[in-house]
Amino acid sequence: MSNSPLRIPRPPVYLAVIWIDWYAYHVARFEGLLAQPELAGHVAGVELVGGIGVHAGLKFREDLPPALGVHTLLPGTSWNEAKQHHLSRLLWNHLTALDPAAVLVPGYYTLPAITAALWARAHHRTSILMTESTAYDHARVAWKEAAKGTLLRSLFDFAVAGGTAHLRYLDQLGFPLDRTGRFYDVVDNAAIARAVLALRSAPPSAEADLPPSPYFLYVGRLAPEKNLELLLSAWSTYRQAGGAWPLVLVGDGPSAPTLRTLAAASPFSADVHFAGLRGSRELPRFYAAAGCFVLPSYREPWGLVVNEAMAAGLPVLVSSQCGSAEDLVQSGRNGFTFDPTDGSALTRHLAAMEEFTVSDRNSMGRQSASHVATYSPQRFGSEIARILRESGQQV
Repeated sequence: MSNSPLRIPRPPVYLAVIWIDWYAYHVARFEGLLAQPELAGHVAGVELVGGIGVHAGLKFREDLPPALGVHTLLPGTSWNEAKQHHLSRLLWNHLTALDPAAVLVPGYYTLPAITAALWARAHHRTSILMTESTAYDHARVAWKEAAKGTLLRSLFDFAVAGGTAHLRYLDQLGFPLDRTGRFYDVVDNAAIARAVLALRSAPPSAEADLPPSPYFLYVGRLAPEKNLELLLSAWSTYRQAGGAWPLVLVGDGPSAPTLRTLAAASPFSADVHFAGLRGSRELPRFYAAAGCFVLPSYREPWGLVVNEAMAAGLPVLVSSQCGSAEDLVQSGRNGFTFDPTDGSALTRHLAAMEEFTVSDRNSMGRQSASHVATYSPQRFGSEIARILRESGQQV
């Protein structure tokens, strides 16, 4: 509700959940909270900015359902335009008006996030950190890590993380694991599965921006940390060895010109398809016709596109440096992980995926869908409800 006047939900708010700018998966998480009987009618959503978020130049935010009741503090402003102190004051005042019993805080690396945690401390309310940081996201310095651990323990009562790698990092920082939850990184599996099934059940039709099925698919930003130059190189080597599947890259970003130049120099350039930035409603048709999803990132806190691909019933090839790899990829059952510095290993996985029979790939896809079903918005909601009960809040 970008320009509507603030309406304080009644009865009293048990939980306020904050994100910088809300994407489709934020909406799914919020709906997972609302689906909890003890939370329904007691949750308030807060969006900091309604323009471009933390990814400069790329707007992933889509119009929010009006009935969702999310309040945007700066609806016409992008993240890099927002004055952090002003935004923090707005957030403090908004939380004071809402007066929630608990606050879900998006990370600990921005002034508004720290402000939300301090508000909870000052008002003797429960602060819950939402985190997907891992020990290998960045080079770590011992004294900084010690200071970070002290900060987290002083600001937050509980934390909810994506999975195993994130909980391990919290443990390394000295955050008590008995005050943590999982299943932060979820998407609307059911909606994706329904859309993909409808597309696969429809009569075949030629798509101008898609090659014939099957193909290898990447979805995400075209940025250096995504390691797409290695993907292009590994795919070219796979093609030189007789592989036939095309490659589709969905997204945009600072590496786009370099990647287009590299693709144009390949003898197989006609089979590299740049689909551009697409909204969440457009993605199912790319998943529906793909044969396998690939995420080769050097650094990836989680990689929600892996959830999406698995919900769409695809086998997945995922870099071992992705936060989701340890929890979502079951080697040999629904896909494989690989070292993102080892192009030859990725080439072998690409070739192996084509060599599997259609029946084997379909079986892997079913295993993907079955496994990711555990990582649902409803499971996220139930984890938060459990944390609130353990905190002593009335829910």
